[in-house]
Amino acid sequence: MDRLKPSKNLRQNIVSGIAREEYRQAKIYLLMSSLAFTASLAGVILSLKYLIKGFYESGFYQYLSLLFSGDSLVLNYLKELSYSLIETLPILEVAAFLTALGFLIWSGISIITNTHRFILRTN
Repeated sequence: MDRLKPSKNLRQNIVSGIAREEYRQAKIYLLMSSLAFTASLAGVILSLKYLIKGFYESGFYQYLSLLFSGDSLVLNYLKELSYSLIETLPILEVAAFLTALGFLIWSGISIITNTHRFILRTN
């Protein structure tokens, strides 16, 4: 039985092929993370505008300003004021903002991780 002998640079070819593939994957992950960061940043900005508009339209801002007015009468009705604050809190807007902010943080961490991977693959 005749045994085939591998070429002398087979190992080097395999290692360089793996390195090229890891570099390509790191570049793709970095690009996707950057796109996700950009989209989530736009989402945070839009949801923040939506949140601010919701605070003014629901009357939350007026109740909150009573709390900081410095009037001692407000302290007597603090329980009722806190109920009014909870009732007028724009929950949907807050949830949208927090979701967009969570995606922004996640994509920012992903960019940092993938940048590190990309730099390691280029060296």
